[in-house]
Amino acid sequence: MIKLVVGGATGKLGRVVCSMATTTKDIEITGGTASNNGGNIGTEIVPGVYASSSDILKKLLDNADVYVDLTTPMAASKVVMDVPSTGTNIVVGTTSVDKRSIEIMCRNIENNKTSGVVSANFARGVNVFWKMCETMASLLKGYDIEVLEAHHHFKKDSPSGTAMEAVKRMQSVTGIDKLTFGRQGIVGSRNREIGIHSIRAGDIFGDHTTIFAGSMEMLELKHRSISREALAQGCLETVRWISGKKDGKLHTMNEVFDL
Repeated sequence: MIKLVVGGATGKLGRVVCSMATTTKDIEITGGTASNNGGNIGTEIVPGVYASSSDILKKLLDNADVYVDLTTPMAASKVVMDVPSTGTNIVVGTTSVDKRSIEIMCRNIENNKTSGVVSANFARGVNVFWKMCETMASLLKGYDIEVLEAHHHFKKDSPSGTAMEAVKRMQSVTGIDKLTFGRQGIVGSRNREIGIHSIRAGDIFGDHTTIFAGSMEMLELKHRSISREALAQGCLETVRWISGKKDGKLHTMNEVFDL
């Protein structure tokens, strides 16, 4: 049985992960954390397990196999670097975590011979979307690239981590360095750049579209999220995949899904 501690267990995705874990035969939620300011400490996250403050995270990890962080950028930046020293493997699903914190976490993973995965999105379809963005960008040389992402009006960060991962992968195969975030006024003709645009409206769960435009044709690659269960399912698959590893490495979702 894989013993799992969930950071952000009372959040939107954390709740779904905890709920789905109770339906499995191989994953046991042994602990979870909630924000000190959110009023959810003490909330029952699964039968008999209650949300704790992140102040006692190390104690929660005493007998855990995997810690998954589904908190906020600020909260994650304070804790992820110290998880490897407990001997616990780590999965980070929080986006926009401080780069320095991730660097320290990676060093600690190596030094403590634990293992980890960092991903902006756990959904299998999104990971295929990223792979296809990379492939299409490499094949459609000279085409203009624009990325459009849309989310609900409660989302705090912009652009989304999912959009920026797609952009990063396309940059790696095209060599395009310049990123343009929206356009306004007299901006002149387009340069060699990737345009990135964000919409925040209603209860849109998550739409991502990449446009490849040539002189006489245009291709669109789109992913639409329907339910957080796709993310939670992918998260639990990642937990299973990483649980038995102790190789001192940070792994990718391409490895998890064999892409």
